[in-house]
Amino acid sequence: MQANRYIQLAAIFSLIFFASSCVEEYWPELSTNNDQLLVIDGKITNFPGPYTVKLSSASSINEALFLPISQAKVIIIDNQGNQESLTEKSPGTYETRPDGMQGIIGRSYKIKVELNSGKAYESQLEELKKPVEVSEVSVEESWQLAGNDLEFDREGYQFYVSSKRADIPQTYFYWEIEETYEYHSDYEIIFLYDGKPHDSTYFNPYRLAQTLNEDTLFYCWRTQNIAERFSYSTEYLSIPTVNKLPLHFIPFSDERLKQKYSILVKQYTISEEAYTFMDKLDQQNNNQEALFTTQPFQIRGNLKNIEDDTEPVLGYFLVASGSYGPRLLCKAPARIRYNNTKCTADTSVYAITNNIRITPQESLPLYFTFVYFENPDNSMGEAIEALAWVRQDCLDCTRKGGSNIKPEYWDW
Repeated sequence: MQANRYIQLAAIFSLIFFASSCVEEYWPELSTNNDQLLVIDGKITNFPGPYTVKLSSASSINEALFLPISQAKVIIIDNQGNQESLTEKSPGTYETRPDGMQGIIGRSYKIKVELNSGKAYESQLEELKKPVEVSEVSVEESWQLAGNDLEFDREGYQFYVSSKRADIPQTYFYWEIEETYEYHSDYEIIFLYDGKPHDSTYFNPYRLAQTLNEDTLFYCWRTQNIAERFSYSTEYLSIPTVNKLPLHFIPFSDERLKQKYSILVKQYTISEEAYTFMDKLDQQNNNQEALFTTQPFQIRGNLKNIEDDTEPVLGYFLVASGSYGPRLLCKAPARIRYNNTKCTADTSVYAITNNIRITPQESLPLYFTFVYFENPDNSMGEAIEALAWVRQDCLDCTRKGGSNIKPEYWDW
């Protein structure tokens, strides 16, 4: 009897093992025939232009790439017969003139695209609806809970938006966020090499030029659009208004908050078709758990091949009326501490002279700094000053994508 019990237990454990070991993630084999599908990304608004439209070919689901489509004819047309041809500014990127067409509330707009291959595509006319104004943009300290076991809860700032009441009960919203943040170089520029010999001193035996304004490239500001997109419908609300809807979240660990940080919310009113497209896109992007996710599917936009409407076209040409929210300025709480610089200063003669020697004329000027460290032989504790070579993006803040021109609104 005892032996039979052991055999039964062994059988049960074997069943449990095989049941758990045979569960596999399902990764469907997706057709690669659609790699050359047209993808469009662009919009027209009531804000002044220029308006940008990007054309590309669909890339593999395993490797997202921008594959630009060049030499296309791109035309924006309104319902009164006005139109403007866009100019290709860079591969796959087309723009209207700065003083060209501007969206007018109440008119309808569409886009027409003719590829170099002869294929022609066109969207349906969509009305530029009356915009709904932003009533408030606010921020609160908050926690973002981890989405799975591989992530951690994060403390940071949660931004919210509220709108005024819409005239139409069933209104569809879409938001874009522009962020600006201040950042500093890791070191100040003290000397520079401009290709000419200058007076030699005790601190400057390499005959470098001394900078007049050491902080010229120390303070920078970078403005960019946040990749996240947000949409919302008032379809099931008794009052068509947005009340403190959570938008952008940024953790305190993000060094964009280290100095000063600002967001500008752009609130758009869009069509039901545009909202449906964005909602499906959001569902596909956010459901990434392997066991419960929806299978990948093509989300068609609002363009069709004029001669073959069965051909899928991805992306969307958006017709959206917008309003700006108040610009919000903040910075990380004083209790938050950030890591020290990762830039290494090299005071060796070889590092300084070698970089002067190998830097081509077109890359000048070459910047240098001073570093300070304790003198172990000095009982008074006076610091030693030494000329040092530092990686140039640690000295010139504009090399990290920003500008050293302070925005006009940057008053705290």
